[in-house]
Amino acid sequence: MFYKKTLSIICAAAVASTVLSGCGKKSGSSQSSGTESGTAETTAATTTTTTAPVVTLPTTTKQVVNPSPATYESLGADKEEREQFKEKIQSESKIPVISVTTAKDEEIVSLDSYVSCVVDVFNCEESMEINEASAGIRVRGNSSAYYGDVNQILKNQVPYRIRFDEKTNMLGLNDGAECRSWVLLKSDWDLIRNDIAFRFGRAIMGDDNFCSDGQLVHVYVNGEFKGIYQLCEQCQIDENRVNISEPEEGCTGTDIGYYLELDNYAESDVTNHYISMDYEAAEVTDINGETRKFVPAEYSIKNDLYSQNQIDFIDKYMNNLFKIIYEACENGVYYKFDGNYDLVESDAVSAEEAVEAVMDIDSVRDMYILYEIVHDYDCGEGSFFMCVDFSENSTCPKLKFTSPWDFNWAYNDSTEVYHAAAFTAQSFVNQYGDRSNPWFIVLMKQDWFQNRVKEKWTEMNEDKLMQGCIEEEKEYIKTYKDDLNKSDEWATDCAYDLFDWIENRIYWLNSQWIL
Repeated sequence: MFYKKTLSIICAAAVASTVLSGCGKKSGSSQSSGTESGTAETTAATTTTTTAPVVTLPTTTKQVVNPSPATYESLGADKEEREQFKEKIQSESKIPVISVTTAKDEEIVSLDSYVSCVVDVFNCEESMEINEASAGIRVRGNSSAYYGDVNQILKNQVPYRIRFDEKTNMLGLNDGAECRSWVLLKSDWDLIRNDIAFRFGRAIMGDDNFCSDGQLVHVYVNGEFKGIYQLCEQCQIDENRVNISEPEEGCTGTDIGYYLELDNYAESDVTNHYISMDYEAAEVTDINGETRKFVPAEYSIKNDLYSQNQIDFIDKYMNNLFKIIYEACENGVYYKFDGNYDLVESDAVSAEEAVEAVMDIDSVRDMYILYEIVHDYDCGEGSFFMCVDFSENSTCPKLKFTSPWDFNWAYNDSTEVYHAAAFTAQSFVNQYGDRSNPWFIVLMKQDWFQNRVKEKWTEMNEDKLMQGCIEEEKEYIKTYKDDLNKSDEWATDCAYDLFDWIENRIYWLNSQWIL
C-alpha cells in the first residue's frame, strides 16, 4: 500500500500505534489541536493494518552552491556593464524585469544543484527593486524542464527556482512577505493560464488558505532575454505560505505537520517519501452518471521526515480518512478516528457530520470551485496539495486542501459539463491515463456539499468576484501589451481567446450554481 525511497539510512519498519509527542516546531497560533484524540473505543473497531517492509529514508537534497555571498565581482561580471544593461532595458520596456547573473562558465541546467548567482529586480517601484542580491538558481519542473535533458534545456525556455541567501520579497507579492524560495514559471502561448488561475484562487480562498501570488515579468540571464515568465511563490511550509509545523531535525514523533502532493512523479523523485492510496478500490458513479473504478495514486510527502514511524502514520491516517469519506457518502456508514487514528463507529447522524469531523470542508469546497472553473486535468494526478498538522498548537488539525498549482493542462474541452467532479474523459484516459480526483467525485454527489458550493458561488457572484479578477487581468494585459508580445506578437490575442473560454465557463456554472 505504501512505498518509500531506497537510499542509505536503514530504518526499522513499525506501524505507529500512538501519536508521539514533543518534537515539532510549533506553528504560531495558541489554538489547541482539534484532532479527535479521546479515549480509544473497542467496540465495532475497524482498523487498517499493513505490513511495512524495511525501507530507507532519503538523504539526497537539492544542493545550494553558494559557499559565500555572490557579488558581481566574485562572479567575474563588470558592475558598470550591468548598470548600463539595466538602463538599456528600462528605456525599452515597462514590465518588471528579473535579471540573473552567473559566472560566465556556469550554465543553469541542473534539476538538483543550484548555481551561485546575483539577482536584480528593476523596472518597478523603487521600493521593490532588488540590487545585487546573492542567491542560487536551478532548473525546476518535470515535463516543462524536459525531464532534465541538458540538450533540451539549453535550447528551450525552462522554469527556474531561485533561492536567496536571505529571506527576500519579490515585487511586493503576498503583501511583502519575505521568503528565500521563489519560482519562475515559463509562460504558455496564451500567457495567463497560471496567472488568472492564481488570481481566481486568491479571490476564492481569501486569507483562509494559501494560494501563490504572482506577476508576469521579463527574465534575463547574463543579459540574454529568456522570455515571459510568471514570478510566483514556492509551494512550501512557511509561516507566510503553508503555515504548519515542521519537525525539528532528528524528530521521530508524529505530532508534526504533513504537507502532501498528489504526485504522478512521486516514484522518480529520490528527495521525497511517498505513500500510495487505493481509494478503497471503490467503483462509484460520478455526477455525470459514469461508473468507473478509482485508480490508485501516489502522494509525495513534501516536508522532511526522520523516522519510518512518521511515514507509516501518515499512510494510515490518509487511507483511513478516505475510508471515512467514502463510507459516509457512498454507503451511509459513519466512522471516526480513535486516539490511535484507527477507525471506530461514529455516532454521527449524517455524512456531512462524519466528513466535517475530519476534513476542512471549506478548503475542499474552495479548491473544488477553482478546479471546476479552470478544468485542470492534473487535479487528480499531479501538483494537487493538501496538509494537516498534529502539533500541540496546530491551526490545521483536519486535512486541508491548499496551495493550488500548475495550470498548464487546464481550460480544455466543453465549457458546459462538470469536469473536476467527474471521471476524466475516456478519450483522455486512453492517451494519458486516468487523472480523476476521487475526493471531488465522491463529495460533489452529496446534496449538502453541492449546497455549500452553491452558497459560496452565489455570494461570489453577488460580489462580482470572478468578473473583478478577469478585469484586473485584462488591465494588466493592456498595460504591458507590447512587452508581453516580445516573444510572440500574437501572445496577447491568445490571452483574449482564453478569456472567452473562461467567461463561457463561468456563464455555465452560473446556470448550475446560483441560488
